[in-house]
Amino acid sequence: MSSWQRLNPQLLRHFLAVSRSGSLTAAAQSLHCVPSNVSARLRQLEQQLGVGLFQRQAQRLRLTPAGERLLPHAEALEQLCREAWSAVQDDSWSGELRIGAMETTAAVRLPEVLAAFHRDAPRVSLSLQTGTSQYLINEVLAGRLEAALIGGPYSHPLLSDEVLWAEELVLVLPPETTLPVMLQSPVTLLGFPSGCHYRARLERWCDEQGVEVAARQSYGSIEAILGGIAAGMGLGLLPRSLLEQHPRGNLVAWQRVAAHLAAAPTLLVRCRDAAPHPALERLSALLREPLPSANHLQAVRSG
Repeated sequence: MSSWQRLNPQLLRHFLAVSRSGSLTAAAQSLHCVPSNVSARLRQLEQQLGVGLFQRQAQRLRLTPAGERLLPHAEALEQLCREAWSAVQDDSWSGELRIGAMETTAAVRLPEVLAAFHRDAPRVSLSLQTGTSQYLINEVLAGRLEAALIGGPYSHPLLSDEVLWAEELVLVLPPETTLPVMLQSPVTLLGFPSGCHYRARLERWCDEQGVEVAARQSYGSIEAILGGIAAGMGLGLLPRSLLEQHPRGNLVAWQRVAAHLAAAPTLLVRCRDAAPHPALERLSALLREPLPSANHLQAVRSG
């Protein structure tokens, strides 16, 4: 058997997860296993290839030159497996699929997922409705959406829920400013309308910090919220992943908040008694796959 025939393609899945997330812990979460399992698979792959694939830099795992050369081949194999799966599916991946998502989730998490879903299930007519978590929950309960991506934690006796991502919420500030300076006078809060899970967290932060609120601005778009904060109107509370991915993310500064306010899982909810929907199951599988991230944020120090 030739050396290349001993290469285990399954190990490339772990390689891709680490290359996309930059850490063993995040990769393990996306693969639904423990970090030691991911580490062992990486060592096995490196032994089979006879080269190192990652090096640690500033608390992150970076690809070595050999890893950079392997990456496009691993991605091509992943795509080939996806196409092979799609090729043998029957016409159950057809019809209409109605889903909902928070505006932040739709902007950051869904574009690549929806493109992949369309490649897999081109006969499915998918519609996406954005709104606050409470609005989306009501739409699912009313049967107008098959499923929705909402902010958690959340529980309802008629809904099943699955944690997909663990978002970190951060305080978003105008650039070149500090929180103590802003809090010298009453502040304006910028966020999505009432019913937004992140808005509720921001209100809770103000209560806990004893912040005097001058006004509350409600906007229906991310661009309006980030633009207003960048212009110095006030502050908000948004997922860090949004600031990393959005074109306007580098126009604002951010600061971490306490863990009990920052931890905000994104849940996929659907009615417990709903009939099986093959297209939704395929979309759910794609949503569980790791998402590449970027980091071009402007951070401010506490205090």
